[in-house]
Amino acid sequence: MRGLSTALGLAAALAVTAASIAPAEASCARRIINKSGYVALVSRDGGPWVAVRPHRSQTIQYHHSGRIDVALTCGPGALPEQAAYRASYDTVAIIDRCYIRFGDGFFEEQLGGGFIGRKDTGPLALNNPRQGDLVVGPQAGACPAMERGAIRARY
Repeated sequence: MRGLSTALGLAAALAVTAASIAPAEASCARRIINKSGYVALVSRDGGPWVAVRPHRSQTIQYHHSGRIDVALTCGPGALPEQAAYRASYDTVAIIDRCYIRFGDGFFEEQLGGGFIGRKDTGPLALNNPRQGDLVVGPQAGACPAMERGAIRARY
């Protein structure tokens, strides 16, 4: 009986050790918020583009570190190559800490990347209101037809 308890103890210790050296998976739900008059196209890790229409938001899930691409376009059928604005950023996702990396790394380990943004990312606000969120600000403007109200009614 003593051999059985020793074997179970050893198996439990091995399981804990294996779990501690396995890569940490993240699971963070964050939002893309579009406050502009453009259609925001967002792609994670080179995947398909997702459209976030003007004055709407979309939830995204971070499961691992990677890359996020953003393109601001006129109309839902526009291609990312036709974008009025385009940007790409690295994303970090470790356990329950998910954020978009930008800036100079100042206190990055303690506060998350870009907490004190010393790099202009306009018209995007990164890691705001929460780490990992991305907001397309109203200062981005709108497409000429949308500003006149011709297309705005569809959204």
